[in-house]
Amino acid sequence: MIFFKILVHFFILYFFYFYKQKFPSSFFINILIILYFFISFYIYFISKQNKFIKTFVKRSIFIFSSIFIFTLGTIICDIHNSKNRETKNEYVIILGAGLRGVEPKKILRYRLDKAIKYYKKYPDTIFIVSGGKGKDEIISESKAMKNYLLKASIPTKNIIEENKSSTTLENLLFSKKIIPKKISSVGIISNDFHMYRVKFFAKNIDFKLNAIYADTPNKSKVSMFLRETLAVIYYKVKMNIFRYFYNPFKNFYIYLNKKSLE
Repeated sequence: MIFFKILVHFFILYFFYFYKQKFPSSFFINILIILYFFISFYIYFISKQNKFIKTFVKRSIFIFSSIFIFTLGTIICDIHNSKNRETKNEYVIILGAGLRGVEPKKILRYRLDKAIKYYKKYPDTIFIVSGGKGKDEIISESKAMKNYLLKASIPTKNIIEENKSSTTLENLLFSKKIIPKKISSVGIISNDFHMYRVKFFAKNIDFKLNAIYADTPNKSKVSMFLRETLAVIYYKVKMNIFRYFYNPFKNFYIYLNKKSLE
């Protein structure tokens, strides 16, 4: 029985290691690792009949549930209050969101379709398609996005590729580097579920952006909103830790990405 438990834990830890190597920038695996150790810790002390741990876990679940509901409500309120406030911008960043082969996934197509509609309204707009090549991708997201826009008759001169980024924060940092300093109005396109986190990052790196909300596919809404709520909680906790130890927050991230920005 003990050998079986050790074997199960070994395979779980190996899965975490393999996933982390394949997707090093994924926050989701970090959450799974935290949950794994939390549950293992809880089960161990439950077997010891530790009342303190039982109480601690119950209160932790209550606190986390409250934070989760509050965060989800904040994201939904942001969409309700800001979604229709679309303005004209000289540059617009389109955030990558994964490919299927060489074609954008549905989530990303919604962002690109929003950009096409925006171009028809404001044909002088310069689009920055932002997204690097993941380990599981054939081409960079920026290349696939550019191809999609070209097929929609948006001229090459209106499209700039940013093909180094692998996270939302890097999308912003690297795109900011491309935009001339004299440009005063910059927009950003992402799905509505994702925009609150985008604005959260932009605020912390002093990047003024005008949000342009794309819709979210109906079949993906529940999973995307739940996932995004966890992401916002994760990054806010991470931000506060970094702010405490590496104040200010923006300089820490700029330090992490310094070589890529040069």
